[in-house]
Amino acid sequence: MPSDGPHTIDELLAFLDLEHIDGDLYRGRPGVWPADRPAIYGGETAAQALWAAAQTVPEGRLPHSLHGYFLRPGEMSLPVLFHVDRDRDGRSFSSRRVAATQRGEVIFEMSCSFAEPIDGPEYVQPPRTGVPGPDECAHADRQWIALAEIRVAAGERDQPLREPWGDRLWMRVAGPLPDDPLVHACLHALTSDAGAGFGDLGIDGVPTMGPSLDHALWFHHPSRADDWVLWDCMPVKVGSHRGLYTATAHDLTGRLVATVAQEMLLRPPRPV
Repeated sequence: MPSDGPHTIDELLAFLDLEHIDGDLYRGRPGVWPADRPAIYGGETAAQALWAAAQTVPEGRLPHSLHGYFLRPGEMSLPVLFHVDRDRDGRSFSSRRVAATQRGEVIFEMSCSFAEPIDGPEYVQPPRTGVPGPDECAHADRQWIALAEIRVAAGERDQPLREPWGDRLWMRVAGPLPDDPLVHACLHALTSDAGAGFGDLGIDGVPTMGPSLDHALWFHHPSRADDWVLWDCMPVKVGSHRGLYTATAHDLTGRLVATVAQEMLLRPPRPV
């Protein structure tokens, strides 16, 4: 049976440390949190898939982006196999594809890119104003990510309230992590699936969130997952029982560290 999740940072890091089976084939542990979920939390699979891909790239290259499709619910009681395809290694970029399987079927597939850190001119979208800090925010009800702190940021908006605002979540891993930037990138991938952009819409028949369909994540700047990051989610489109939202992630200094685009299945609850 699945456990109720890691209780220490060492156990959380062990969850990322996949078993190397053969060649570019890796095995991850079964779903671990929480035990009463009907399926594996999607961010968990994405984090393990990114870790598997990273084991095959030249040293010094860090995750630059990923795009994943959630194809089937993952079974909490079974391990997940990760098959990595080495698409290309260029002078500064590496491209990989990962298929996560259970019972011989793909439950998640991902394309991802790794790049060597390079200095150059920058433009950075600033965070929106009027957002309270994590110490001023209430703990979120959905604390389903093991060893993660999640707090809901409400506060004033810098646009008229009639606009469809979405979730704003401060998140961090609740404990000191090693300095390895790959660990932090994978744990950002894990937490990046925790929010949704539909909490403030208030449209009849549209739930506030649902199962993830596809998930894109861009890493803009190395950032510690054990420091507070604000994931600011905004709805873009709802229709055909699907919802698309985007999110920016800023650290406490206001630096943009990541951007997300995700589509969710937003079917109304079935009649009882």
